[in-house]
Amino acid sequence: MPTRRTALALPAALVSLGSLSACGPNASGGGGGDESGSGSLRFAWWGNPRRDELTKAAISAYQEVAPDLTISAEPGDWGGYWDKLATQIAGGDAPDVIQMDEGYLAEYSSRDILLDLGTTDLDTSAVDEAALDAGRVDDGLFALNAGINAPVLLANPDVFEAAGVEMPDDTTWTWDDLADIATRITDATEDGTYGVQQFGAAGGPPLSVYLRQLGADRFGPDGLGYTAEQLQQWMDYVLDLQNSGAAPPASVAVEEAGQSVDQSLFAVGKCGLQSQWSNQVVTLDASLDGKVVILRMPSMTGKAADAQLWYKASMYFSIAATSTTQDEGVAFIDWLVNDPDAGKILLAERGVPANLDVRESIVPDLTDSDLKAVDFIEAIADELGDPPPITPPGGGAADDVLARCVEDVLFGRADPADAGAAAVDEAAGALG
Repeated sequence: MPTRRTALALPAALVSLGSLSACGPNASGGGGGDESGSGSLRFAWWGNPRRDELTKAAISAYQEVAPDLTISAEPGDWGGYWDKLATQIAGGDAPDVIQMDEGYLAEYSSRDILLDLGTTDLDTSAVDEAALDAGRVDDGLFALNAGINAPVLLANPDVFEAAGVEMPDDTTWTWDDLADIATRITDATEDGTYGVQQFGAAGGPPLSVYLRQLGADRFGPDGLGYTAEQLQQWMDYVLDLQNSGAAPPASVAVEEAGQSVDQSLFAVGKCGLQSQWSNQVVTLDASLDGKVVILRMPSMTGKAADAQLWYKASMYFSIAATSTTQDEGVAFIDWLVNDPDAGKILLAERGVPANLDVRESIVPDLTDSDLKAVDFIEAIADELGDPPPITPPGGGAADDVLARCVEDVLFGRADPADAGAAAVDEAAGALG
């Protein structure tokens, strides 16, 4: 499960992965199998207890489809998942089926670690075209979209009510409105309760949305997609949130950064608004008695269409290029994404299904929390901006630089102008 810190620093073990490019698709490593489809398959993913439960149920159901295939589950949490995976790959012991994230996709595919699914018999005919494109790098399809989500703010109505503050109209609110609302919540509630999560520590969705509204992006065709001045504007905003008390101080945010989503201030009723991806409403609803409200991110103009939201692959399914059970892996991923029976088990916990037929078929089985995510995804369909460029190789290191520089501002070690300039200079170097 992602922690509150979402900057993606590539694991150190990745530096040794270049040698793997010599390993062809049928090299040793991964599970063992034969042409009859029997054998074993290893499936690694990160998640939370709910995702683990649903995924293991799906694995059990697949045994009826492929009774001679043994699937070993390798769940983990976000914090340790990538270091473990990098170590496994470097040692020639990669899982066969790998849950993949956008922040790592270009890096892994560029090192020939992932199988090009476009060269297999994987059926993508019913997958939304935009969702399918999200797994492409250059000319290859190295990951299949496991679900669609979008950047959102989640609201806890109990905190709003305790503060006597009305829920905003998310089709018209601005960043200034958000700051005002969050400050009023903090001022009207007990000490230790805040109006909004510390965006400086969160990075990720709010930063990306803010930059997009300035006409920028995290990355562009030639490297970084933002200027020092644009980054300074963001740093000024998050510093103002902290100084006004709307958001918690940096020390509290750093402590929270090591916690899972369901242990966050928001999840325990100590924060009115939290930045998230839309599928996380399922997890947080479980902590807050099903009361979570999904809100659009604010805009600078007060117009929802100017918020520049986009559909993101919540995560992907990939196959290791070294797997000896690639055919079995392809068949398993095909079932996970395309079969209504799998959809009725997994529901929308990984995001709204990218397969349009599966999405329609599971609606009667969706929980109220799942329906919130589906309804939101459909509600913003006519308001979307273009999807941002995929994170390039080195992008995780660049994001880590940015997160560190924002932290310096929040702790008073640097001012926004100097930190913005330093971040752009160092992050550009990380991209090479």
